[in-house]
Amino acid sequence: MNQKRSIFGALKWIMFNYIFLGILILIGLFIALAPDLLGDVIPRHGTVGKLLTSLNERKIEDSQHTVMTVPDYVRRVVTIGESTVDIMGAIGGEPYIVATDGSPYSSSTHINGRVELTVDSIKSYEPDVVVAPDSTPPSLVSSLRAAGIPVFVYTKKDSFNDIILATKTIGKIFKDEDSEREFIVSRRNVKKLVEPHEKDKKPVIALYNSSHGVYRSGIVRDMIEQVHGIDGAGNLVITESGKDINMLSDVWWYRDHKTTVDMNQSMGTKADLIRINPDVIFVPTRFIDKLPDYKQDIDAIMNDPDLQNVTAVKKGYVYPVQELFVMSYSWKAFMAMEQMAKWLYGPSTYEGIVKYKSEP
Repeated sequence: MNQKRSIFGALKWIMFNYIFLGILILIGLFIALAPDLLGDVIPRHGTVGKLLTSLNERKIEDSQHTVMTVPDYVRRVVTIGESTVDIMGAIGGEPYIVATDGSPYSSSTHINGRVELTVDSIKSYEPDVVVAPDSTPPSLVSSLRAAGIPVFVYTKKDSFNDIILATKTIGKIFKDEDSEREFIVSRRNVKKLVEPHEKDKKPVIALYNSSHGVYRSGIVRDMIEQVHGIDGAGNLVITESGKDINMLSDVWWYRDHKTTVDMNQSMGTKADLIRINPDVIFVPTRFIDKLPDYKQDIDAIMNDPDLQNVTAVKKGYVYPVQELFVMSYSWKAFMAMEQMAKWLYGPSTYEGIVKYKSEP
């Protein structure tokens, strides 16, 4: 009898060890899976949710070398700035944008809410992290951080290479190691169209809309150079009294303030366009949306009596390009470059628009 009890006791102890080990394994799996469960099964900001979040954190460094702690699996992001949403779209973070600021910038991304640039407004969305350009007021950034909200600041500069760098930097939030994929695709498509024409004479190209003026920026310059063109506005001098001479002008902002802002102070004028005398004019407009603005913006240039001696107008080399792509400091700027290359070297698909022919 004693022997049986001894064997039974030993079995109980062994079983207890296995049960205890099983419980530990389950707890480990539960903690490992916690990032996926948070917000879906477990309330993120309940007691258990906060505990699991604290057990699944990592440190990341932004463009200003500020180190911050974020959940291992970032699920809730508030974006600040006109193009931040589109940058996020290239790195797989788009589904997790819970809100963005009140910019009039239009995006295809579904946004759950709009925030005011205040700590209370942003905090109400309980973000894991706020992503913002370095043009964001430092006082807002410091106030958000003081309130316990991580703010990831990225550098916003005016070139294609800097767009890629900013995207790769933000990609660290989601551990995205393939954030260049969208850029690579666009560049490959452009290269296929441009290569057969590399020995052709380069056309002088200008981006112009009669409502805004001549566009001048490093991103526009990069677009034109990569489609085998010469930036006609490259030497254009613009006074410093405009909104921001170093970045792309915000068409939507100008439209909202056109009664109080002198366009001549921030962009090139019609007189500048005539002096440049471009071979090709790209017109930033909303043509993809098939809005009346598309035809109106083209016709405003083609029928302008002051522009009839401009080479692009005489030959009909005046083409629309999606202004929301041109205006976006993101992979969408590369899509605008693709549109330019298709107009210059791809098959003509728009009725009534003369196809560009390069001259020897």
